[in-house]
Formats: sequence, C-alpha cells, structure tokens
Amino acid sequence: MTGAIGLLGTEVTTGASTFRVRGGFTGLYWKNPAARLSRAARRLLRSELVPVAVDTFTGTTEDFWLEWLADEKLDDLSGLVVVFDDGGRPVGWVAGNIRTFGGRTCFYANSAGVHPDVQSLGLSSAMWRQMLVKEIVRSAPRRLHAVMRTANPLVYSAWAAAAGGIERAQPSPITDVVPDDVLRIAADVASHLGQLDRLDPATLVIRDAYENTDNGLWLERPTSAQQVVDDWMRSLLGPRDAVVLVVVFDPVPLMIREVARQLLRRMGVAGWRSSRSSRGGAG
Repeated sequence: MTGAIGLLGTEVTTGASTFRVRGGFTGLYWKNPAARLSRAARRLLRSELVPVAVDTFTGTTEDFWLEWLADEKLDDLSGLVVVFDDGGRPVGWVAGNIRTFGGRTCFYANSAGVHPDVQSLGLSSAMWRQMLVKEIVRSAPRRLHAVMRTANPLVYSAWAAAAGGIERAQPSPITDVVPDDVLRIAADVASHLGQLDRLDPATLVIRDAYENTDNGLWLERPTSAQQVVDDWMRSLLGPRDAVVLVVVFDPVPLMIREVARQLLRRMGVAGWRSSRSSRGGAG
C-alpha cells in the first residue's frame, strides 16, 4: 500500500473501508467500531486525533477528548469516519449513532470536526456522505430524522441546507412553533444525554449542555454565511448552551442528487463543496 494508508499500517486499517477524498486525503470508515476498530487504531486516535480536536474546539481540553475516545464511548458508536492527510496524520472526523428517539429511528450526529488548517476543502461533506447517505437509503421509503446537539451556526446552516432548507430544520429562526413529534424526539435526546431537566421545550435549548468545559466548545463561537442564523443563535444561546437540532431527509430526492453527483464526478465535473461547516459542532 502507498500514501496515507500505507503509512498507517494494516494493524490500524484492518476492519475499515477506505475512500479517497480530493486533494490527496484518504478516509477510513469503521462501521460498527465495537467490532472493527482495532486496538492499534484506538491508540492512534488517542495520540493523534486528540490534539486535532483541541485545535478545532478551542474551548476544550485533552481530557475532554480522551474521555470521548474511551473504549466504551467508541464501542457505542454505529459508525466512525476519520480522514488522513498524505503524511498519515488525522485531520478530521465524524461519528454517528442509530438511535430510537420519539418513537422514530434516528441518525444521531455524535461529533464532527476538521482541523482549521484544512477547513473549506469539502472534507466534512465527504465524511458525512460516507455514513449518512447509506442510512438515508436504508430508511427508504421512510424519511430519516437526523438529530444532534449543537451550538454552531455553521453546523446548523449546513445540515438545514442538506435537508432542503431552514424550513426543514427545528428549531428554526423563521418559526416559533416546535411540532409535537420534534419535541418528543428532542426530549428523548436530552434524556439520553442526561440533560432533560435543562431542556426548554419552547426553544429546544439545553442550558449548560457543555458543562464539562469552562466556556463552551470554542473561545469564540463560529459564524456562518447566514446572518439570520448567526443572530438567532447568538440571542438564544449562552456560551455553554446548545440546541437539539432535528432535520428531516426525504430519501427519494437525496438519492436522485447522489446519482447525479456520482455521474458528474465520473465526467470530471466538480461537485458541491462544503462551507466552513467542517469546523465542528455536533457533540
């Protein structure tokens, strides 16, 4: 093997599927990490991914991420994707769970981030596509609810756009009404996180969601390209608060877009690239 995968070695890569990312990056996707993530891979993530996560989430510490990378936390994931540069160094990750919230099978975006040096290169969208598209297709013909706890306007804007717009996201800066089915999902998410008593049902805000940090996940909250989202989240959230974001994906149009994307890629036509949403935010 050559490139990043060769540098990592088979002890790390065994059990993972490999995918190429433009710009010389390589991705590894572990479906069911409990069974497929090797001891060598776990050691590598704890030694090499932790400083990347601290640089990405400037309000966090090494201990915060070592706890997130503990075996019991990794084994609880449904999927984990990590992207490596051409020197074999991890530069980004996404992690997800399949959970039942509010009586629905949901995709829970557990955590995600891309190192500041390589943001805006499409890494975030490439990583999420490996995991999320498969789950949306698997849910067909039913719609898939994707949920996460986030305080990042970039993440909110990117997920809302991927689902079809702000009108397909809850809570929303364009409406004050949270549908009952969304509230049930959000309540189950907050309960799963042990934070149900902090959930405001009118806004889906969890107060002190990031209680293990001094001032939230960042020294300065990221901003997005949507001023309405930035202003709304700024007015809604304190430094350690977060919203439970719920977006709905319709599998049919998404599958059509994915086929079109693959065709364009084979024809050498550049596809959609993510915004700075790769800066991280679900957690």
